[in-house]
Amino acid sequence: MPFHKVRTSATLIFLNAVFSLTIFLIFKNDLLLLTQGKQQLFIFGSSLMAVVFTYFLVSVFCLTLLCFNTFKVGRIVADLVIPLAVSVVSIFYFVDVQTFSTTGMHLYSAYVIDSLVQENIWNELHFKGNTLTSFFLFFGVVITLNYVLYFLFNRLENRFFKYFGRTALVITSAAFMSSVVFFIAFSGKISKDEGNETVPFFDEFHSLLSNDAATRIKKLKPNYPYRTLASVTLSKKPDILFIFVESLRDDIFNDEYMPLTHSFSNRCITSKHHHSGELSTIYSTFSILYGLNIHHYYPFYFSKSRSVPIQILKNNGYLTIGAAASNLKGMSIHSAVLHDQFELFQEFHDAGWKKDRKMVDWIKELSADKSRDRPKFYFMFFNSTHHNYYYPPEFEKHTPVISQDFNYFDGASLKDRKAEVWNRYLNAAAFIDSLVFETLEHFKGQIKAGEMIIAFAGDHGEEFWDAGALGHGRRSNNFRSQTAFMLCIPETQAKTVGLSSHVDIFPTIIKYLNPTSNLQKWSNGVSLLEDSPSRRYIAVGGFDFPRRSPEVTLISDKGKLLLKKTTDSINPDNKFTVLKRTDLEDNPGNSLANELDWMIDRFAVDMNAFFVQ
Repeated sequence: MPFHKVRTSATLIFLNAVFSLTIFLIFKNDLLLLTQGKQQLFIFGSSLMAVVFTYFLVSVFCLTLLCFNTFKVGRIVADLVIPLAVSVVSIFYFVDVQTFSTTGMHLYSAYVIDSLVQENIWNELHFKGNTLTSFFLFFGVVITLNYVLYFLFNRLENRFFKYFGRTALVITSAAFMSSVVFFIAFSGKISKDEGNETVPFFDEFHSLLSNDAATRIKKLKPNYPYRTLASVTLSKKPDILFIFVESLRDDIFNDEYMPLTHSFSNRCITSKHHHSGELSTIYSTFSILYGLNIHHYYPFYFSKSRSVPIQILKNNGYLTIGAAASNLKGMSIHSAVLHDQFELFQEFHDAGWKKDRKMVDWIKELSADKSRDRPKFYFMFFNSTHHNYYYPPEFEKHTPVISQDFNYFDGASLKDRKAEVWNRYLNAAAFIDSLVFETLEHFKGQIKAGEMIIAFAGDHGEEFWDAGALGHGRRSNNFRSQTAFMLCIPETQAKTVGLSSHVDIFPTIIKYLNPTSNLQKWSNGVSLLEDSPSRRYIAVGGFDFPRRSPEVTLISDKGKLLLKKTTDSINPDNKFTVLKRTDLEDNPGNSLANELDWMIDRFAVDMNAFFVQ
């Protein structure tokens, strides 16, 4: 192995590591703001060490290639791959810092990756010509510069370069070893301070260097005989209308921003704190259609376990109709568990707001067809409040607004224009308000006659830098999980409950249709028609909890617990560590341990409900 190539590789890695560390320092304030741990500077320092450790892994890769330098093919491969590998890491960290500073999620997070592989991702990213040009230009400059430096350093033999190269080799070697020691010594502290949310690749480093990393132990299999559980006879059969709205926060469901739809709420069940089952569409849709917490999603998909409440409706003659102004089918290869349970299901893929318009027209036309003389269950999923927040020109009442083609890679400049982004969202919400009201007006006769149940909710919330970032996804807070909600049931007095979840909506409806139903046999929810059970709690799962995110938030009427599961599966003995305690408004609440920690043991047991013990 020629020493001058080792020196050259070390120099190249050193310069790129300095570049990446500089990017982190430039975005230091944004990264600190998004760090939820108690020791923010320590976590930020851990992020810098993560950068160093990543380049250490790159150096090991490069040294491995140089071991084959005695062969001609090995030399050619090393000369081509080493500058490219170093460039890829530099470019990755540059884009990752931009992504994290905007969304609070890393580029490689499960949520981001799932979003990037969706069929319509290029329409969602809204990459403008100048954005793509800037990206390709930057990528080209970094890659070209690294190749030029690599080949230049390989040919320089003067005293200065030899001294600089040896110094770089010593500094990088010392830094690399320090990063290894650091993660071995402090990975537990980083985890306790929620550094796993902020530090790049922390979970991967922790698994690589720690002996107590999460292990796959015995997994439980579903025990959910949905056909038997759905053998229920309904005493009433009104039509049912589920209206599910993308990214609809609870704090805009009021007379100021959505006055038309909100005017119905004074005759319905509402909630002071209504939370989604999860922070993304596919899993929150599962929680509302099944009445189950989202850790059941994948086990139930693979065991082909269907929704008991939907099966109950089918067994009682209901025609099940689904309509989505979103690519629900393409969100996951496993999403069939959601849409294939409808006898009729239609998606709309027009541009922007037009698909919501077409969906409403389709439902109105379908409901007017008197040849289908059966009670009906309608599920409508509105999408205009999804970024980039769409609406017709006549709904641009809140100004100024950012242009419709903005994208998340506008970085810090996007945060500076958050009022314009927020106004765009409010205009989209006003458009949805008009469409929902139009739909309710269409069914006005049935509603007045007490022949229709209406459920209205957001699939999850949306943050607009309220806690430092934009969007929904992985970070759990009220802005992202708390949604608009009303449930309007005939012959039922209006009331406001203290705490509710998506998993409560179908159980409440089934309990109304058959008061003798035993909800606990098939649901994690409760009936909101009845008084809340003592020590009631709800769960908001992290993205694909526990398979790809170990985090879950438990919420009672006293406060919230953010937990981290120690294994990535559902086990006979589920274990958790506490990451954070807060009150119901997300204010720190470490003094609430006695009032909140009972939920840990309860949830550990409740997780195994509907699985073979």
